[in-house]
Amino acid sequence: MIVLAMLVPAADAQQDIGKSELEELLRVKIRTVQHMALNPLLIRAVRQQNASGLTPEEISRRDKAWRATKELTPFKLSLQTSAAGRFLRAQVQRSTSFNEAFLTDNQGANVAAFPATSDYWQGDEDKWSNSFNGSNGQISLGALELDESTNTVAAQVSAPVLDRGKTIGVLVVGVTIDYLQAKRQ
Repeated sequence: MIVLAMLVPAADAQQDIGKSELEELLRVKIRTVQHMALNPLLIRAVRQQNASGLTPEEISRRDKAWRATKELTPFKLSLQTSAAGRFLRAQVQRSTSFNEAFLTDNQGANVAAFPATSDYWQGDEDKWSNSFNGSNGQISLGALELDESTNTVAAQVSAPVLDRGKTIGVLVVGVTIDYLQAKRQ
């Protein structure tokens, strides 16, 4: 099952891509993101963070510190330079159709990200909750909108990270409007 968020195009994009067309245009990228979410390196990173005992209070503290500055702090950098962060960076840099990729744990806290996201905790956002789906993971497509962290109009594809059939986290990848426009032609 694929969940589609309400499509509200970004004002500056002036796009008229409907839900079913967006799903069709993203079909190949959906499979790519699902395949990425199966990578043992990412599964291991999520498994490790889930086992670390991160409390909601600590997540909140990290999120507040993260949002307090746009600077690349040592903590933000650590999520890019970890093995999982380097993998995500390679995927984004290798594909002109991706503007970002980030990996979250079973609470929606970032495990790895490239580039740095605008906030640390994703658990309060539809892209995470729709895909995590109460541990019953599913693909979720976000609205075509301006991504503030990358200043790019993109649609986010969220895929569950599975460990032995159980949803343990979510991988979110932004697919740029340039890719979508090229596919429409």
